[in-house]
Amino acid sequence: MGTQETTKDVTAEELVAVLKFTPRTYKISMWGYGGEKAMGTVDRKIYDYFKHRRLDLSDYCWDSDYADENNIPEDMQPFPSGSWYECDDMGHTNGVSRNAGTVQIEDENGEVIYERSLEDLDGCENSPEWCCQDEVWIDSQPDSTVVFIGNSNEKGTFFEGEIELTAPFDIEKLELHYDEIDGEELVNGVVYDGEDIDNWGGSTDGKSSDFGFYIAGSQKNTGKWEKYTNLDDIEYPMTEWFSKKIKPVRLGNYMVKTAGKHSYTYQARWTGTRWINAWQEETPETEEIKIKEWQGLAIDPDADVEWDPVAELDKLMIEFDQLVKQEVVVTERDPNAKWPF
Repeated sequence: MGTQETTKDVTAEELVAVLKFTPRTYKISMWGYGGEKAMGTVDRKIYDYFKHRRLDLSDYCWDSDYADENNIPEDMQPFPSGSWYECDDMGHTNGVSRNAGTVQIEDENGEVIYERSLEDLDGCENSPEWCCQDEVWIDSQPDSTVVFIGNSNEKGTFFEGEIELTAPFDIEKLELHYDEIDGEELVNGVVYDGEDIDNWGGSTDGKSSDFGFYIAGSQKNTGKWEKYTNLDDIEYPMTEWFSKKIKPVRLGNYMVKTAGKHSYTYQARWTGTRWINAWQEETPETEEIKIKEWQGLAIDPDADVEWDPVAELDKLMIEFDQLVKQEVVVTERDPNAKWPF
């Protein structure tokens, strides 16, 4: 009986508060780091085509002329070049990151009445409720499916809207809606007391972007995704290390080791006559660099037919043997002999 009276008293107090309340408008904002994220499936032949031609996926995603400039046939285009956001048959969202954002409520006078980091909100007492609208991840697709993920990472205000109040504001009537795409939760919607709050849009600045093709199921055994973004993702078989006395048969970039106690490995360019830094152009003024050993690809990535690395290595070893024999002949000569022998 006492419980019923208490309930009636509380209800009556709330009713009086509502009747006395003057309708007003509060403002809600969310800002921080976040961005736009799209996820969709791609034909395996397109993945293989991009990888075989060593095309740059990031350039393709942003540059609307990339397909024409690189003669990419229409049936090998995952989406129109420059329009990465169209590949979204799995998911597409835009919002502030739940791990790097802030929510703020201002009253009708512009006074801040509530401000919290989104990652500190637990959905319980004195906190908005969380609501997941959509959840997708790479391995939600069957094994071997090619999944495209595109991210435009931004900073700024992602949500601004107005809450029309006819009763005192209650933070626990607020719902924050988010989508989770491949483990990242982006907050993109607000509901108050069952009513959707329109987003004015806010203002953000782009900070970075990243794009990739991923093979579903590929990390189950190795813990590492099979993926492709650009040629850095391609792991070609390499030759053994060769002495600087053996000259590469092809012009281009190679891995080289420096001489000395503190030897290190980096990429250099073989011009046909000398070694220079990979980032330099060959001119008479370009400085030659000194190396101890070099290593190259064991296959020709541009060959239409399979290249025989064994045959190429045999050629190099024959050349090496000839150099060794020449050195032996020189060292066996009379040590008192004068140059030239």
